[in-house]
Amino acid sequence: MSSTRQNPGKVVEVNLSNQEIKEIQLSEQRVKDFLGGRGWNIYNLLKNLEASTNPLSPENLIIFTAGVLTGSEVYSSSRLHISSVSPLTGYLGSSNVGGYFGARLMQNGIFSLIVRGQADNPVYIWIEKGKVEIRKADDIWGEQTNVARERIAEQTNSNGDVGIIGPAGENQVVMACIVFDDGHAAGRTGMGAVMGSKKLKAVGAAKGTRTVGEGLKRSTAREYLNKIQSHSNYEEWAQFGDSTSVKWTDDLGAGTVKNYRQVQSDDIEKADGRSFKDLPRTPSTCFRCPVHCKAELEFTRGPHKGKKAERPSYEPLVALGPKCGNFDALETINLHNKCNNLGLDSVEVGGLIAFAMDLYERDKLTAEEAGGLDLSWGNREAMNELIDMIAYKEGWLGKTLSKGLKEAAEEIGGDAEDYAYHVKGLAMTAMDPRGFKGSALGYAIGSRGGDFTSIYARPEYSFSPKQAEEVFGSADAANRLTEKGKPELVKRSAIVSAVVDSLGICKIPLLSLVEDYELSLTAQLASDVLREAIRPMELLKAGKRIVTAERLFNLMRGLTVDDDSLPKKFTSERIVAGPSEGSVVDLGSMLTDYYSLMGWNTEGVPTEDTLRNLGLKELIERQPIT
Repeated sequence: MSSTRQNPGKVVEVNLSNQEIKEIQLSEQRVKDFLGGRGWNIYNLLKNLEASTNPLSPENLIIFTAGVLTGSEVYSSSRLHISSVSPLTGYLGSSNVGGYFGARLMQNGIFSLIVRGQADNPVYIWIEKGKVEIRKADDIWGEQTNVARERIAEQTNSNGDVGIIGPAGENQVVMACIVFDDGHAAGRTGMGAVMGSKKLKAVGAAKGTRTVGEGLKRSTAREYLNKIQSHSNYEEWAQFGDSTSVKWTDDLGAGTVKNYRQVQSDDIEKADGRSFKDLPRTPSTCFRCPVHCKAELEFTRGPHKGKKAERPSYEPLVALGPKCGNFDALETINLHNKCNNLGLDSVEVGGLIAFAMDLYERDKLTAEEAGGLDLSWGNREAMNELIDMIAYKEGWLGKTLSKGLKEAAEEIGGDAEDYAYHVKGLAMTAMDPRGFKGSALGYAIGSRGGDFTSIYARPEYSFSPKQAEEVFGSADAANRLTEKGKPELVKRSAIVSAVVDSLGICKIPLLSLVEDYELSLTAQLASDVLREAIRPMELLKAGKRIVTAERLFNLMRGLTVDDDSLPKKFTSERIVAGPSEGSVVDLGSMLTDYYSLMGWNTEGVPTEDTLRNLGLKELIERQPIT
């Protein structure tokens, strides 16, 4: 390693039980092996936690780590990764978020903030001029995230960037999220509940003075920006974000209408992002992002006229929209913002409400069990009330759903599990896996459960057959309706996604627009900023090390090969009509090939040779997998 390599900053550990704040020795070799963000976090979870750690106990850690490029001159280097044991799934808790907090950490000279223990009374952590403080939060405990943000700004006399939990996190609702910078939610896997269990209301940082990563060459920066802005979808991303993907999925015959009952709807245009293009829009952005895919909208029509709200992305628009039989996009926007204020993951909540509505429509959930709510498809008043019930654990149904899809289905009993569409306890996202075979495999093997973003198997529908042949060795990898070529595509996508989450770059410009799945431009960006020649193959090896380490963590937590599965609907029922007609997922052959490509045995356990080659033996020797 070059002695001139950019130092990523300090590692600070905060123990809330005894109020101790200390710096931890930063190993340069570990940074090289695991990069930052997602990789650094999984190394520390494996190193420090026991197999039996209760997610909501003081012994659990929650780690906030910037990528090694976060806050640098690289465009869209905004990302922060948050990791813990998930109270929702029991496996890896993992969330990646944009905004400005990650950059503010690095500007304050802090690369990673590790929080352990439990405070006696509510607190928040404040970082300014490189100093970390624990401050009292009694007066903001119980407040929704929008109100608490204003209070902290007043107390700190600062426009710093803050990640806050709402009542859902305080109540340890297992799908609670952390909301940063007015709408950037660190969602999925319940990181807000972990903060709530520690009585930690917020983490915040003022703008710092440290300069991060000045080595980026103008030619490299210009090449990256040109590739972003010259992509055919750039203007649409800049105007709508990914909100127009609601209709796109439906057009392909692979939507999630009424809890996956239908793959298409005649009403889909009312739910899509183009349906509210007339609303006044104020674009917003993350640190150094040229895409500006976030926006604040003003309601100029409908029952919420006069209000302002964050524009949801594709996943919440589907989860609280067509998945629940709701095709009023304006109401979906309002429901999503309600979730943000309560500190609830709107994707998970949409899956829960759709599940409850499905059972209600099938007469498997009575009106009494529903607490008097009319849970007919698309009933927005009932959705609005049920969101409150989940956040505050009110009524039998609110308490039951607050435990997550898997546990709720088990508690309801009967055949309720047949309609609870999750993988490893995490609600599946907006694409029916029968219409996207690469995403189907990604749902099954994802380290945090059934989601898209930790795998990002986008090339199955964005690459040409020629591109797929060159990168994945199979033209079929670009055919979303065949299993052929998907194990190699998903292997590369998982590894690349881990690298990008660890470098701290947003996937939208790098993978959705530039589509750098070979990491050639990414390696040049890293080389410039870190002042060390880094080859794509080195990044790919680091990514494989990170994905394998996450696998080891989940195995330690009790994961078995049976957990790498999909709900039986998607492996046994064919799509009956539309562009994806006849499609069903044959998962078995894809899993076997994926395990082999990753160097794992037929039970999905990394082999001794793989562990040795990736330098993971010492972690395994500390916590052996049997």
